[in-house]
Formats: sequence, structure tokens, C-alpha cells
Amino acid sequence: MKRLSVILAGSAITLALTAATAWHRSPTDEQLHLRAESVRLRAHFDSVDKELRVANVSHLNAGQRAMRVKLIAWLRDYRNAGRFPENDRFADRAMPFFRDSHRTLCAMAYLIDRSGRGDIVDHIAGTRNNAFIHELVDDPALVAWAGESGLSVDEAARIQPTYGPPPTIIENKDRVSQNYALLSMGLGGASLGSLGVNLFSPSRASGGIGLIAGVATIIAGAAHLNEDGGNQNVAIANTVVGSVSALSAVYGSIRVGHARQAAAAKAGATAEAKISPELLVLGGKRQMGVGLQARF
Repeated sequence: MKRLSVILAGSAITLALTAATAWHRSPTDEQLHLRAESVRLRAHFDSVDKELRVANVSHLNAGQRAMRVKLIAWLRDYRNAGRFPENDRFADRAMPFFRDSHRTLCAMAYLIDRSGRGDIVDHIAGTRNNAFIHELVDDPALVAWAGESGLSVDEAARIQPTYGPPPTIIENKDRVSQNYALLSMGLGGASLGSLGVNLFSPSRASGGIGLIAGVATIIAGAAHLNEDGGNQNVAIANTVVGSVSALSAVYGSIRVGHARQAAAAKAGATAEAKISPELLVLGGKRQMGVGLQARF
């Protein structure tokens, strides 16, 4: 019983660790890329913010200065919100996006849109969405907006960042999918845990657990046998481990059954004894005695 408790505890720990690992999954390459991009872009806007605040604006009129102060504050809001475009079109180079496929605006597009000129944003996003600011100096509406805002073309270009391409993912055929690897760890641990008990100290409980774990492991393996690479290798291992676990469970159950039959037979074969009065002749005299008959 102690052995069974140890194996069951080990199997439970294996399954719990498997579930915990599945819950706290490692971030994907794409998620890591987006995090790195967010850190880079926030640092970029922090740097631009400092440059804009210390720039000489003595040549601007009062209206331009007031608008410039608003834009700088809005740029900080944009930075703090942390919603930046993603480069999902150019896999080989960093590019600017006025508005990405998720309709997320770049910093310049955000400032223009928030100032009430969404028409300028729509026009540029629809015609030259990936143009640099210096390539848009021929757009009269944009040039006029920049003049009223108190931003120079160079400052607008400084605000506009580029967005790095997504990471290139090279598929490894020998790699086992994360979900299947975790499932195999849990079922395999339970199967192997019950295997030892069923071989050396079987019981009805260990037989039932081993059979269930073994069949479940076989099913998990059979579902991935037609796949390639690492998944197929693990599927073969699951099928073997599950089969051994199930067979050991059947073997253990048979042993338990034979042991119980033997114990029952032994308990039924009790000794019989019969005591009865007897007439005995001792020394020529008849005397009454007791006779004992036993059968083993």
C-alpha cells in the first residue's frame, strides 16, 4: 500500500507540474519581437520628446507655439498608450507605416488625426502608406498642417519611426509541439508510475489506474502517429509505454485474482475432528472412554 501511495503521489506531482508548465507557457518568437519593438519605440519617443522640448521656437508665432505644446503633450500620450503599428508586409527591412493592417496609427498620423485632420491621414494611408515624411513634402495638405502646428519637416521626420520586420521562423521538423509534449509528460509519468506497482506489488487500485493511464497514453500516441518528425517519435514512444502499462495492469490484476483464489481455497480447507464415546477393554475389564477421529 505504501508503494502504491508513493507512485500515485509521484504521478499526481508529474501531472500538476505538467499543468503548471502549460499554464505558464513561454512567449513565442513573435511575442518577444513585439515586446522588443515596444521597448525600442518607447525609448525613441522619449528621445524625441526631449529634443522637441529644448528646441528653439523663437521664430514661431503664438498660435504655432500653442499648437506645438499640444502636439508634444499628445506625443507623450501616444507613447504611454503603447499601441504601435506592426510591420506585417515587409519581411526583409524596417519600414514606416502611417496606418497598419490593424488600423493602428503611427505617431505622426496620430497627431494629425487628433488635431482634427483625419482626412489627411486617410489620404496618405490610402496612397502612400509606407512613405517617409521627407517623401511627402509634395503633399500640400500635410505641408500646410505642419506649418500651422509649429513642427518643421525635419522634426516631423524625427517623430516618424520605422517598424522592424517580424522574426524569421525556421521550422524544425524534429521539434515536438508544446501541447503534445506536455500531454505526453503527464500521461507518460502516470503510466510509468503505475507500471512498477503492477509488476512488483499489484492491487486492484493499481491495476485500474495503470489500465486507464495506459489506454490514455496509447490513444494520445495513436492520434499523432501519422505526423512527421518529433511528434511521430514521441507518438511511437507513447504507444509503447501505454501498451506496457496496460499489459502490466492486466498482469497485476491476474496475479491479484490468483492470490485471492488461493487464499479462499486455503481458508476453506479446515481440519475436521470427531469426538465420540467408546467402549474400551483394558486389563480384561470393560471401561468407557472417549474416541477422537481427525482428518486433515
